[in-house]
Amino acid sequence: MEFNPSKCNIIRILPSKNKPPILSTYHLHGQTLETTKESKYLGVTITENLSWTNHIKNVTAKGNRTVGFLRRNFKECTTKVKSATYTTMVRPTLEYASTVWDPHQENDKQALEMVQRRAARYAHNNYFEKTPGVVTNMLNNLGWETLENRRENNRLMMLYKIKHKMVGIDEKNYLHSSDARTRGDGLRQQQDFHKAICNTFFPRTISNWNHLPTTTTSAPSLESFRSRLGGSSPLQPPVGNP
Repeated sequence: MEFNPSKCNIIRILPSKNKPPILSTYHLHGQTLETTKESKYLGVTITENLSWTNHIKNVTAKGNRTVGFLRRNFKECTTKVKSATYTTMVRPTLEYASTVWDPHQENDKQALEMVQRRAARYAHNNYFEKTPGVVTNMLNNLGWETLENRRENNRLMMLYKIKHKMVGIDEKNYLHSSDARTRGDGLRQQQDFHKAICNTFFPRTISNWNHLPTTTTSAPSLESFRSRLGGSSPLQPPVGNP
């Protein structure tokens, strides 16, 4: 397999802001590769500081454009049909590969939730009512749980797949059995990790996993595990948003 140099570039990722980069020039098939601060890989925007904010900006922009398209073209449809258009055309965009980039910063989380809240107004054809809690009630009526809860459940299901060897990730490289100080042999703990990665997949998801009841973590199949995770509690409105 040959790589096209015009479609390849370099991102320098530094372990510390205080350490200067090692500047080198890289060539591929005689062509000098461009150095960039961000690039897309399999649809996910990766930046030199490993922040997901730029990726989330791209995702929310695309999601809002699609909601606008649906609003223009399905305005005469029923709420049920509009809800289906959102869950099939918008929400997958907001959740694609989210087990990798699930944000921990509130502004990023709220940016994603606001796309769904705009979609709830579209589904109910109610764009102007500003009563506190009105959009939250719309979301509850539609049965849409928060995107944050869905991302957490997706991460937990990925960890279940890793534990049960359903994906090509060897758990021995990342996990080990818990000891007697925790709530049971079925729980797992992360190997020692650096503070800088405490908000990445394994530390966050293992923490969530360790708070699940044993009846959930011991589920015999992925579908059973998914059903035992259950839905979210009634939605709470974000601070400052109706």
